[in-house]
Amino acid sequence: MEELKAYLEPANISPAFLGVTKCASLHSKVVSFHDKSLDIKAGDIFVLGVNESRNSSNPQKQNSPNTIRQYLYALSSLNIKGNIIDAGNIVETSTPAQTYTALVNVLELLIPLNVTLIILGGNQELTESIYRGYKSSKRLLTLSIIDSHIDIDDDNEDFHSLNYLNKLINEDPSSLFDISFVGYQGYFVDADKLDRVRNLNHELLRLGFVRGNYREVEPTLRNSDIVSFDMGAIRSSDSPGNLFPSPNGLYAEEACQLTRYAGSSERVSCFGIFEYAPDNDPSRQSALLAAQLVWHFIEGTSQRSKENSFENNDNTKKFIVNTGTPGVDLVFYRNELSDNWWFELPAVKKLDKKLTVPCSPNDYMIASKQDVPERWLRFLQKVQLLKNSEK
Repeated sequence: MEELKAYLEPANISPAFLGVTKCASLHSKVVSFHDKSLDIKAGDIFVLGVNESRNSSNPQKQNSPNTIRQYLYALSSLNIKGNIIDAGNIVETSTPAQTYTALVNVLELLIPLNVTLIILGGNQELTESIYRGYKSSKRLLTLSIIDSHIDIDDDNEDFHSLNYLNKLINEDPSSLFDISFVGYQGYFVDADKLDRVRNLNHELLRLGFVRGNYREVEPTLRNSDIVSFDMGAIRSSDSPGNLFPSPNGLYAEEACQLTRYAGSSERVSCFGIFEYAPDNDPSRQSALLAAQLVWHFIEGTSQRSKENSFENNDNTKKFIVNTGTPGVDLVFYRNELSDNWWFELPAVKKLDKKLTVPCSPNDYMIASKQDVPERWLRFLQKVQLLKNSEK
């Protein structure tokens, strides 16, 4: 762990208590990574700050991660299974590129420990470094980005907070299998960007769809390894402290529901909050909301259960839907306790097993009416890409 500590400095903050007593606050559950007696166990939650905003049109003078921490640790305690370990912040570097490299190195050391990571940014281009930190140890990664924009422009060589996705969307599917764009707003995204994402068979969930179809969005987050949340996805009346405030966006309660979905997924191992701008947040309303988003994610982790094992599971039922095409059946699974659903896709040599993908009850209903669910078709096409790469 000494190698890891070389990249980190303690946060050293005092919670801004808001009525919850210190012994009943989340702060009472937090232990410092720099504590010599620390015993790290699988399932622990690591909070890591990355105060990097220099590659932005509006770099922040104040420390975003520490500001969020002040309010997060003042919220009420949760009945979690492991520890909340505050790793502190990545030490200040001379350039953004050095920060990105440090983040990759830190993640490569943390991921083998099987902990759940909460990353407090910083700008959202850090998502690309998070992916690179995972890439060396995991395959078929899935990424969900909750944002009002799709951060791509026409300059493939430029890299900043509004153009980091050029390095991600063309990744080999055997490494980055799927990207979902959740909550984007049509007036911030031109048709060429949408076509580019669609042609690569990634998922697009517009704000209006998200707000009216939470049950359809839940499987997307349940299927994610990494969830990246841009505070700009929330309307400015609920969260004024971001770089591009907009009158439209998610309500605070809706944003909290999405982060709870992410936390309750046994697959999500990294959740990041980005684009909080403390210089634009004198009342600290957005800091408190960012803290509440993290709190709901942690609450979700406390409710996780082992659902993905379908064999010899008394709580899971298997459904086989005849499509009318000889030899082609759709296979679904349902957990009767949670009412969570999955479908099965053909085996891929690179996996040596069939692929099961989270879905919604509506996907099963569509299939039972002899139609093909869009989600099933999209993932089938992704599997075919993997098969073609095997040849």
